[in-house]
Amino acid sequence: MIYNVMLFFHILGTVVMFVAVGITLTAMIAMLHAKKTEALRDWSSLAVKMDGLLPFSVILILLPALYLVFTTWGWGVAWINISLAALVVMSFMGPAINLRRLKIILTAANAETKSVPSSSLLETVRDRTLWNSVIIMTMLAIAILFLMTVKLALVGSLIVFGIAIILGLIVTNMVLKSALTSNSSSAIANQP
Repeated sequence: MIYNVMLFFHILGTVVMFVAVGITLTAMIAMLHAKKTEALRDWSSLAVKMDGLLPFSVILILLPALYLVFTTWGWGVAWINISLAALVVMSFMGPAINLRRLKIILTAANAETKSVPSSSLLETVRDRTLWNSVIIMTMLAIAILFLMTVKLALVGSLIVFGIAIILGLIVTNMVLKSALTSNSSSAIANQP
């Protein structure tokens, strides 16, 4: 019975994490395409709130996971060790990289006096470090979910994480390139 309850909280934490990540990414993409400062301000505020929810989800994931490892699985399972290590690293990366940069964007958006976002504000939104971090962390979370299902050995687990990181970098490039192309097209269309 306790195993099932812990597994429930572990899965609930995963659901909370993916909801928070999904809303954060949606808000960040909306920030990239925001035509009005007010919209950018609203989306950045939402992104900050959702990214702040991630530590709660990590607790919901990690505490039951430790119980499951100690009582059932043990520490000799590669996918568990790698997944837990990745989750711990991500729990530090989130506040140190993502939340800090999202708050900088929100502060800049709140300070913006024009109704149309300035080029410096848009450049802050396109912070490559932020985008790489958020998207790679999303891909790593998907990789962990995959490993929880497939339960690969050490080499397979490392390959999955390598693929997740590479996909994160590729997706970041695609998203930022698309935003630059979209913003350039809008700027040309709005010229007299």
